[in-house]
Amino acid sequence: MRALKSPGRIRLRKEFVPGLSLLFVVLLQLSGCSFFITKPEVKSTGIIDADNPYIQYIGRFDFSNPQRVVFDWAGVYICAKFEGTSCSLRLKDSTDYYDVVIDDHAPIILHTDSADSIYRVASGLSDSVSHAIMVQKRTEALVGAGVFMGFILDKGKTLLPMPRRPDRRIEFVGNSITSGYGNEADSSDHYFQGSTEDACLSFASITGRELHADYSLISWSGRGVVRNYGDSNRVSRDPMPAFYDRTLATDSTLKWNFKNWIPQAVVINLGTNDFSTHPYPDSAVFVNAYGRLIDHVRSLYPGVTLFCCCGPMIGEPCFEYVKEVVNLQQEKEGRNKDVFFVNMDSSRINITLKDLGLNEHPNIEGAWKMARVLVREMNLRMLW
Repeated sequence: MRALKSPGRIRLRKEFVPGLSLLFVVLLQLSGCSFFITKPEVKSTGIIDADNPYIQYIGRFDFSNPQRVVFDWAGVYICAKFEGTSCSLRLKDSTDYYDVVIDDHAPIILHTDSADSIYRVASGLSDSVSHAIMVQKRTEALVGAGVFMGFILDKGKTLLPMPRRPDRRIEFVGNSITSGYGNEADSSDHYFQGSTEDACLSFASITGRELHADYSLISWSGRGVVRNYGDSNRVSRDPMPAFYDRTLATDSTLKWNFKNWIPQAVVINLGTNDFSTHPYPDSAVFVNAYGRLIDHVRSLYPGVTLFCCCGPMIGEPCFEYVKEVVNLQQEKEGRNKDVFFVNMDSSRINITLKDLGLNEHPNIEGAWKMARVLVREMNLRMLW
């Protein structure tokens, strides 16, 4: 393994193991947490299938074929606890980047570069204790999608029950800032590459971890409330709300079951792309569309608390319009205590040139500054 530029992170080389026969059982997975009925059969081969009930999936996954679990949203993560000295992933993906964390050590950066491969992510571990693994997608759907088929452990080893998932759950709805676009780029003026995007260290993911919550990112770079970045029209065909109901960002036909995972808080950071370039959308069109998105979220998650963020890559008139949306929502009966505006203006949170990555997006330092503001606000409003 060779070191990367990012401190504490290493790029993992691929290991391909041919000739494996894959065996599968029935999926027992609900609401991102495992319900343990009986201990899975220990296979002498060490092959663990994707539908093993001890695997936890957090975020939006397509379980249509429980033998091949599909995903594409940024930041989704898979957790498990295993016996033995080694662990490999059975993962079909030829473009994406992942963080792999073993026992809370520094993340290993895995770049998938084969259509169908097995990746060894841990070896030489102690056999006297169990080990935890988390696999998290760094890159967003525009980079690619993955198909997870399970793990390979030492022969005769198996997975163990995981601790209960946190009771706190946060959903983030956003664009490139939420996705971590270019937050690991060395310069502001390079072209985007998947290697420079780390959704695991966007302000959203940092906020989730700081609040000891599970979190899900519904984000796509360049999308707005009604107008996408650079569109020559005032209203775009597929802005971000068009993606909100999808299990997979790239599949408009597969709808997410919102009963599977119910957050107590939803954080929206949209509007940057609507007003980054001309022509701007009409204020009434933007405000009404944003309000409809909030109403839709409320209908899916009764009692949810919403945080509407603005910044740090945009100024007026976006701030004015988002504030208007929040004010209109607060005027509705019983809503003045469950929807809030979060000011992330670059000057207010002290974003400087050293806090910027690709195309002047927040880098990791900038993301931390955003997260600190949001964590304080959410602690205050959620009593967390």
